[in-house]
Amino acid sequence: MEVFYEHDSDDRLIAKKDALELNNWIVHLVGNGEELVILINIAKKLSNGEDMVNKLNELALENKLHLGVFYKYKNSMVNLHECEDMECDIYYINKHEEYRNLYASILESFHKLKEELYTMILVEL
Repeated sequence: MEVFYEHDSDDRLIAKKDALELNNWIVHLVGNGEELVILINIAKKLSNGEDMVNKLNELALENKLHLGVFYKYKNSMVNLHECEDMECDIYYINKHEEYRNLYASILESFHKLKEELYTMILVEL
């Protein structure tokens, strides 16, 4: 876990906070991938679950692709420490916001599809 110090510069504090946030996103996406495997197995047991299985498989693939993107971003964060001007800092701040928005859209897709699956399960009960 990252430790924050009083002597850290503002830039360093932001970088640490962003790294912690990114690690949380990655952990969550890994968990989503594991949950999707379970949801796919549930959907396979539904009498009309073929379409849902396809949607879940597609989402699982997207989740893996996005996870790769976030790992790549994590590796690029090393370059943030090499910034020497405000323009560079702003670039990484804006980049992080793009990834935050991507993460939010992934979560939204995941939750919508889970709700759809849960509704199908309720109809079959």
